[in-house]
Amino acid sequence: MFRILIPVDLTESSANACDYALRMAAATPETEILLLHCFSDYLLQPELDDPFSDTGRSPLSPGSEEITDRVLHRNQTEEHDKLNELFEKVQASARTHGQHVHLKRAFINGMPEDVIPEEIARFKPDLLLMGTKGEDNVARSFFGTITTKMVEDAKVPLLTVPEAYQGRNLQRILFATDFQKTDAQAIRQLQQLLQAFRPSILCAHIGSATDAEKDTQKLAVLEDKLGKELPGYTLKFALLPGDDVADTLQKFMAQQQADLVAVNSQQRSLLASLFHNSLSKKLVLEAQVPVLVFHGQQEA
Repeated sequence: MFRILIPVDLTESSANACDYALRMAAATPETEILLLHCFSDYLLQPELDDPFSDTGRSPLSPGSEEITDRVLHRNQTEEHDKLNELFEKVQASARTHGQHVHLKRAFINGMPEDVIPEEIARFKPDLLLMGTKGEDNVARSFFGTITTKMVEDAKVPLLTVPEAYQGRNLQRILFATDFQKTDAQAIRQLQQLLQAFRPSILCAHIGSATDAEKDTQKLAVLEDKLGKELPGYTLKFALLPGDDVADTLQKFMAQQQADLVAVNSQQRSLLASLFHNSLSKKLVLEAQVPVLVFHGQQEA
């Protein structure tokens, strides 16, 4: 059974991510989807910099605990209701895809960065799927941070789906390679994950003009290795000149009309360029297409 874990923040981004997951599930023999909502008691977080209120009392003094409890209970109830509402909507959509899509929900108290890894260990998903938002969305600053943290910490493939993305095709896949030893493993995973869609996969490397000769040789080695490991599977390869990896990749994605871009987290230099500047936010948190991140085993 194929398992998908979807952390949801109960916004439109979550609804779109769920819809995308159902599209993937429709092509599999049997799929289990878990909607996970993490509820954090922000009112109970200690105010280390300002331990006393204007009245000279601790924020959680006996006089304020009753009010705090009522507010927390109300907030928790409201979010429970929103999760149930989302679950019912996704359940109704799932039924249109047949009886092979099984939907579950979980409402867990705790911070997402703590709860999500725990649920990955318990649920053992084949895919972690998260919605992303635009830079101007207030919620992006928090949930987007969680998404980028999962890029570093999750031990399963992570698929991010932009809130505004409405495409559901998985025919044109762009794999950004930096010639790491685990690239072949990641591409095999990619092929297995999307085999029901039989997509065409284009492996592209972005490098400077001065490295063109070396990059051509490395690309030939990768092409030969994958040809042996994935016989009968059509792969294409391309070298792209460019000093700004994220910008070049974005332009190439648009040119190729890619339905999804995949990267391998073992690629330290590539990920540094993708995630540590303003363009990285455009790719991961504001990307026009979904981004799939694989987590290769550490090299010896």
